[in-house]
Amino acid sequence: MALPIEKIRGLIKAEYPLIYIVSWEEKRVEGMLRQISTEFFEDGSNFYVWSCTDGIRGEDGDLMETTDALYALNKVLENNNRGLFLFKDLHYFINDPKIIRKLKDLHQQLRKSSKTIFLLSQSLLLPRELEKEVRVVDIGLPDIYEARNIFDSVVNSFSSEISRNQFNSELREKSVNAMLGLGSSEMELALTRIFLGDNKSENEIVEALLDEKAQLIRKSGTLEFVHNRVGLEGIGGLENLKEWLNTRALAFSPEAKEFGLDMPKGVLIMGISGCGKSLCAKAVATVWNLSLLRLEINHIYSGVHGNPEESFRNTIKTVEAVSPCVLWIDEIEAGITRSGEKTSDSPASRIFGSFLTWMQEKSFPVFIAATANQIDLLPPEILRKGRFDEIFFVSLPKQKERREIFRIHLLNRQRDPDKLDLDSLAKNSEGLSGAEIEQAVVSALFESFAKKKELDERELIIASSSIVPLSTTMREEISRLERWASTRAVSASK
Repeated sequence: MALPIEKIRGLIKAEYPLIYIVSWEEKRVEGMLRQISTEFFEDGSNFYVWSCTDGIRGEDGDLMETTDALYALNKVLENNNRGLFLFKDLHYFINDPKIIRKLKDLHQQLRKSSKTIFLLSQSLLLPRELEKEVRVVDIGLPDIYEARNIFDSVVNSFSSEISRNQFNSELREKSVNAMLGLGSSEMELALTRIFLGDNKSENEIVEALLDEKAQLIRKSGTLEFVHNRVGLEGIGGLENLKEWLNTRALAFSPEAKEFGLDMPKGVLIMGISGCGKSLCAKAVATVWNLSLLRLEINHIYSGVHGNPEESFRNTIKTVEAVSPCVLWIDEIEAGITRSGEKTSDSPASRIFGSFLTWMQEKSFPVFIAATANQIDLLPPEILRKGRFDEIFFVSLPKQKERREIFRIHLLNRQRDPDKLDLDSLAKNSEGLSGAEIEQAVVSALFESFAKKKELDERELIIASSSIVPLSTTMREEISRLERWASTRAVSASK
């Protein structure tokens, strides 16, 4: 998100006395306000910053001892100078009745005074009593244009230490895309660390930046940056789904936009457990060469990472900053169910409504890849057209698909599948899911190793037949799921 400089300018011109800025990037916000102050107050000397440790400080030093929040607010009123006042730590005291009263008074007293107070906080912690007096402005993470400027600035500062020729336009864009999702200070620190280290190859530079992003996203507690990739060649069968993904592989390119194509919104992959739904979600990011983020909805509801609604808003901001990307929601029915979305005025109900609205109207290139085992638990609002581009059903693999799955898992374990009778293996593994076939291969390898002999069809067939498949233990549930999908979803397999 670009800094909302024009919006801030407009609010200052309109003489809004109290503006609440939501951002955890203090340095970036302070730099923006300092720049704006030079436009309104000549040399910018009328810009002041308050913290609970230093009090109010301007270009000419501090304004007496103003570390007390209430005293500092009184000092703003008494100060004869016009100016912008940035309060960094007031959110820690904002629920104090005296602070609330003082801010309500200042809302009236500072009108027509050419003084504006900015309250900075990493989250929206505004008492209801102040909702009418305070204007809220959200500042997201740097967008691609700001990231390019930061990249160029850091590269220029290291121009004598590094080769400028090393950073061609392609590597520059790869590096900038890898940085998206970081704050401005984090981008600068990550680039500085890379440039101060040993000379790195193009891939090492991009991987180092992706690692920084993965660390930040992990700290959020609700998102996970997924490194391990799966290509379509690593998935057996599911030809309809594969064709659908390949057809839309260039959907986020400028050429697609010029052609008049809309960006894909998302895909819901439902079906039987162990049949490759999660692999397909990972493959979307690989085929389209996009970052993959995994969302834990239950972690948002838990409250462990702060107010659930605020946590959800911050999560969405991070996802949008990383875009273009794929947002993977595994077992979506565990976080959004029929029983939870209708509950009166609960946080879960409000988050559900916000999530639906965002899915429908998101303008950022974020593709949602959701998986579900129990589709009937999902509310109809989330299934209607416009939320997802398509709903695919993944059933138990047919004989041809089982043959392919055996081939993939044998190759993954350094075995030559052409030396084995794959047709016989596929025929003798009817009813097994992809995960169960993998387990059969693993078990057969253990048996062969213990007997000190090479893997053969006999061990694989014995291992396959020893598994009690999910298709047997949950026959009724699977039949019900297949009946539901027969008229409501597209088969992932041909």
